[in-house]
Amino acid sequence: MSRYVSGNAHLNPPKQSRSRRTLERIIQAALEILEVDGSSALTVQAVVERANSSVGSFYARFSGKEDLLDYLAERVWHQTLDRWNDALSSRDWSRIDLQHIAEGSIRLLVDAGKSRSVYMRALDRAKGRGGVAYDTFRSRVIGDVAEILLARRDEIAHPDPELAVRLGLLATAGMIEADRSADDGPLPREILVSEATNLLLRYLTVSTSAPAQVKASEEVDFFDIWG
Repeated sequence: MSRYVSGNAHLNPPKQSRSRRTLERIIQAALEILEVDGSSALTVQAVVERANSSVGSFYARFSGKEDLLDYLAERVWHQTLDRWNDALSSRDWSRIDLQHIAEGSIRLLVDAGKSRSVYMRALDRAKGRGGVAYDTFRSRVIGDVAEILLARRDEIAHPDPELAVRLGLLATAGMIEADRSADDGPLPREILVSEATNLLLRYLTVSTSAPAQVKASEEVDFFDIWG
């Protein structure tokens, strides 16, 4: 994934503060267009108009649309990882019990799906990458949260803690992802965090026994019910 990290490979960097401010406006304008209208609406003219800039200012930094997209992909990847690492290191997880770890980690998952990662998905679509950058970031997030939860494996009642954490996080992450695109709009953050935390904790802490195996003679062939 190193091709997403440098953030400077496609940029003719500005030296003056005024030029840097112009660059930031161009970048933000491009990201907003990508998120709202998609890559087909991303033209040099649309970007500079939204940024209240000039075509000359754009071409002073980038050779064209593809050059801009390459730069944005690297920059957003770098910024998203930095923010995630900062969020992880903001708490001493070793001093927190499982219930509060679950709540804190769900908050991280909810917040990780916002801000820069939204732009990451838009850039994946624009570059025709099929979600590779966002999916890699999402896997990284789930893996990091799983590691935090498994540090409290002695508090997990499920007979297979690794499996429980893996499936519990996939279920809650899917719930969070689905809520973002719900037809009636996303839930308020605190409600989503509370419900997703309850889902995860119930799966991890409610003791379960393996279901009795169904005998072959008792299995139902669902095609038979239609005669």
